[in-house]
Amino acid sequence: MTRRARKIIFLTSILLVITGYCGANFHDDEFVPTARRALFHGVRTHWHDLLGRHCPRFGEDLLVAIPIPLPKGWVAADNYKIQFTYDGDRLVTPWVKIIGKGAPTPPLLHIHFTRSSDSLRSVSAKVLPVPQGYLYAHHQLLNEFQNATAWPKHLLVEYSWTTQQTVDALSALYVIFFLCLFAFMAMALSVVVAYETKLKAFMAEIAGEDPLSSAPLVKGD
Repeated sequence: MTRRARKIIFLTSILLVITGYCGANFHDDEFVPTARRALFHGVRTHWHDLLGRHCPRFGEDLLVAIPIPLPKGWVAADNYKIQFTYDGDRLVTPWVKIIGKGAPTPPLLHIHFTRSSDSLRSVSAKVLPVPQGYLYAHHQLLNEFQNATAWPKHLLVEYSWTTQQTVDALSALYVIFFLCLFAFMAMALSVVVAYETKLKAFMAEIAGEDPLSSAPLVKGD
């Protein structure tokens, strides 16, 4: 591998480490900006921002009921899928079906986040049946999803979190700095050793060609 290739690989590794910390920094219990869009009857809607009370809070397990308005052009037999995005479109859930064949009535959308100390790492989403205990407290949800003409419908969304211990950005920068310093010193040392070897060979060659050093000593009478 050439020296140029090694430098490119090294710089690429540094760039990947730095970009891993480019997500927004959050504090515990801070709202995470959220938007949603829908897919039905072959039509995909635009993104719509959620109100703060419907957004997840960073690091806090939470249960919210998000109102779903009547879609324009909706047909009762349509499937209705929904998708969410977080942190300025950096994390996006897959499409999940909440109305239609195979979807539980009423649905519970479970969204799980993986976080570091101050940033989002990943998100997953799946649809589950609403537990009986929730139905007792939110019985109107069942009526809304069983009645095709009842709009808006309120989608029960459960947010949960897992904390992943990672090195913070400042520590990562220190590591990168010392790696760069070590690489520079290693390169400088290799250059010095190479030139020292060449210099010794050059000096030895010059000494071998010196006529005064190779001529026999002539003594006078």
